[in-house]
Amino acid sequence: MNYDNPRVIKTRRYLREALIELLKTTPFENITIKAICQKASVNRSTFYAYYSCPRDLIEEIENDILSQLPDYDPEAHKPFIDSIIPFMQYIKDNGDAFRILLSSSADTTFGEHIVSAVMDKYDEFTTFSDEDENEMRFIFLVNGVVGVVREWITGGFKLSIDKISRLIVDMAFRSVGLNPSNAYRRIL
Repeated sequence: MNYDNPRVIKTRRYLREALIELLKTTPFENITIKAICQKASVNRSTFYAYYSCPRDLIEEIENDILSQLPDYDPEAHKPFIDSIIPFMQYIKDNGDAFRILLSSSADTTFGEHIVSAVMDKYDEFTTFSDEDENEMRFIFLVNGVVGVVREWITGGFKLSIDKISRLIVDMAFRSVGLNPSNAYRRIL
């Protein structure tokens, strides 16, 4: 199957949007393929062309989001904050999906997946020689960031993208023992 085909892309997007809409009112375990297909206006055989079950669909949504986690390349000579702001915009642009995936109704381990992905991606920022302490500080940091993002979403994005990004970076840098002002300097 050609996943780059515009019709395929559109159909898969409809299925993802249908699942997110259903999750607003229905616990994940009660969502059927039939309900997803009805909401997306596609037939069951189309669903099965891409997925074997609703779990596959929600995992694809999670993986798409996790693939958007910003990379930070110290060789690019840009401040760390420049990596975070576009991701916070992505979160705001996809607020429904994040709100649902971070809630208990989605029956997903998305929060845990985000914690794990962020820990893998940014472990270079940890500065403590004691590995156990390092891990605990990082777990604290990432869970705290997920909690702040969850509140930002459920609160209706009251803080600007710039302000929430700076708040998160400041708290994150402090929690791993780094000077937050370093997040705003260009690395030469």
